[in-house]
Amino acid sequence: FLTDREDLPFNTYGTWNESVLDKDEELAQEIHLHLQEIGKYVKAMDIVDFLDTPEMRKRTGLTKRIHVTTAQRWMKKLEYRWTKDPKGQFVDGHERDDVVAYRQNIFLPAWAAIREKTRCWSCSPGDEDYPRPGPLVHERRTVVWFHDESTFYANDRRKTRWVHKSETPVPYAKGEGPSQMVADLVSADHGWLRSPDGKEEARVFFKAGKNREGYFTNDDILEQAGKSMDILEKYYGDEDHVLVFDNATTHLKRADGALSATHMPKGTSKPGTNWGVEVNARDETGKPVYGVDGKLLKEKIRMGDATFADGSKQSLYFGEDAGPRAGLFKGMAVILHERGLVEESKLRAQCKNFKCAKGAISCCCRRVFISKLWVA
Repeated sequence: FLTDREDLPFNTYGTWNESVLDKDEELAQEIHLHLQEIGKYVKAMDIVDFLDTPEMRKRTGLTKRIHVTTAQRWMKKLEYRWTKDPKGQFVDGHERDDVVAYRQNIFLPAWAAIREKTRCWSCSPGDEDYPRPGPLVHERRTVVWFHDESTFYANDRRKTRWVHKSETPVPYAKGEGPSQMVADLVSADHGWLRSPDGKEEARVFFKAGKNREGYFTNDDILEQAGKSMDILEKYYGDEDHVLVFDNATTHLKRADGALSATHMPKGTSKPGTNWGVEVNARDETGKPVYGVDGKLLKEKIRMGDATFADGSKQSLYFGEDAGPRAGLFKGMAVILHERGLVEESKLRAQCKNFKCAKGAISCCCRRVFISKLWVA
């Protein structure tokens, strides 16, 4: 430099800070495999402990434990990030026997039956069904509407962000806070289900909670479905429409008084303790009624009539001409006897825990009701 001012000295400071992982890809792979064997909840100390084993000390030539800070830097080099667990689709119960049976035997055949009448919005040249033929001349286009619900909370907030070092902690509300539920239907053909001018819509806003508007029930679903069908009939009557609801308990409900042998007693009810279907009590506006303990109040209603094979009705309750038994529930034994199933009326009410032998149809009164009694 003294003789040549253009020949600047070179400082080697920092050139020796190259990571071991950069120089030894096999070591990086070994550490990555070790972390995978541990499972989801790995930590930087797992790398520290792994490299401190006699085998890895011999393999790497390390003479002392690496610092946890070094291990944390290595976690980043191995493409790990300290963040929230990524969430995907819910899978709970998708492979239950009853869910699989419904999907294979009901949903998929029903979907296949309407598929050719629907528009394909993702078809492109080269696809198996491109172009989709569409409905025949005498058929109508089918539009599929999907129902879904989302709940938003007053205290929803982002929990991860870039925070400046000058920021200080601030108080924030505890818990999720009051909620606002939104339920709507949407299709690829028309978007959200509403009238062309937007003045009528199927969307429902609901403030859930026992001290607010109660809880979204089957009746609310039915009311929304009815409102949706009114809009479709009024504004989109030149198409056929299919409403698709997910298989949630709220979406699966028979009429309150629908026939069911699940809780029927075998014997005739006694005066003052008449058997009926237990349903939620409702006020004059149709909203559920809650007791002082916050629980839903219940009331009993009569179960609907059964139907004989010839189409005539069979009341499950004694008529007014039955004397002291007028209006009382007949019981499974009497109902079976009226059907001419005398021997079946002598069977026990149900098998233990209602776990009947596979294929049995006349093992207990309840099984007879379910397997071969009612036409509708």
